[in-house]
Amino acid sequence: MIQVDKAICPHDHVCPLIKACPVGAITQDAEGYPVIDHARCIECGKCVRKCPKKAMRQVLESPS
Repeated sequence: MIQVDKAICPHDHVCPLIKACPVGAITQDAEGYPVIDHARCIECGKCVRKCPKKAMRQVLESPS
């Protein structure tokens, strides 16, 4: 699962990852933070690699 680290993300600009996502799974909320639509996300990691502040992280989900 891809997650946003809000402590690192500057959220004061249009997020460049919106255009970088190949499936359009990233939008921004009212505060400017990127939001991942996990139903659309294909976990390709492109946003993790392209985030200039390294605020995107790919984390393993815990088995239920």
